[in-house]
Amino acid sequence: MMVEKAVLNKIEEELSRYMDSYVEFILKVGDYILSSGGKRLRPVLVLTFARLLRGKNEEKDYPLAVAMEYLHTASLLHDDVVDGADTRRGKPSANRVFGNDTVVLTGDYMYANALYLFSIYGDIDMIRNVSDSVKKMSEGQLLELKKIGDIDITYDEYFKILEGKTAVLFGSCCYVGASLGGGTKEQKESAYRYGLNIGLAFQLIDDYLDYAGTEEKLGKPVCNDLREGKITYPLLSVMDKLTPEEKKFVKKVIRDINPKKEDLNEVKEIVFSKGGMTNTIEKAKQLIDNAIDELENFPHNEYLEKLRELAKFIVEREF
Repeated sequence: MMVEKAVLNKIEEELSRYMDSYVEFILKVGDYILSSGGKRLRPVLVLTFARLLRGKNEEKDYPLAVAMEYLHTASLLHDDVVDGADTRRGKPSANRVFGNDTVVLTGDYMYANALYLFSIYGDIDMIRNVSDSVKKMSEGQLLELKKIGDIDITYDEYFKILEGKTAVLFGSCCYVGASLGGGTKEQKESAYRYGLNIGLAFQLIDDYLDYAGTEEKLGKPVCNDLREGKITYPLLSVMDKLTPEEKKFVKKVIRDINPKKEDLNEVKEIVFSKGGMTNTIEKAKQLIDNAIDELENFPHNEYLEKLRELAKFIVEREF
């Protein structure tokens, strides 16, 4: 999706502007993670839905757009501590550079900063929706932790984890944007479902790339989820096709604290040979179709086309 350079530049400016703590270390950690890049999909979704309904962005749109990026960044900081991550976007993760305690507290600051911006520029309806998403993000992370090494994870549990990891925040970004644009209750709900579906598809493609991507493009090791004992869609979708011996082997690998590279590659080969990669792409495309269907409730203009493009980009990306 092509986003105007001026819009992206404005997002970066506002991200720096509202990180205004008097505690210099918070600014240092915040700058480290924010300057490491990212697609800025979440603020772009807020701004695009507002423009879709209003035709332009107003100044108050930007603080709420960056508030959503703060929520996302805070969750990344906390996730890296929980996962014991070594890298993030191709460079050492913030917890490795600054330590777990500093990173957790900086994440807390970003959550609070986002809430503060919503208290000034938002309304109670937006705050209710976003707060519910943050609650679900915590639930998703806790469920994912509980399911590490569990070969019997169900589809329902897996998609609950996906909702919390990625999808609900995408949904709230779209909801907030539609609300800023003066959308009706039905339009805000459709916007939320659009975001939820593209968020689920986004995470499915992340799971796909964890098997099929390269370390150079991903900025982190491949088969990272598998190494951490997490069963994701490519493997989950072929679990019923595994022989008893294959299932026993997979169980051993995901429960191994430090699995061998050869064992990870063997699981990867099993997933490829049983059709797990194709299954994942097909499921992601189905979710993208669901998302695009939700756009029927909006005016047909250039911003609607941008949202269609964005949905399609999610299944075509390589990192």
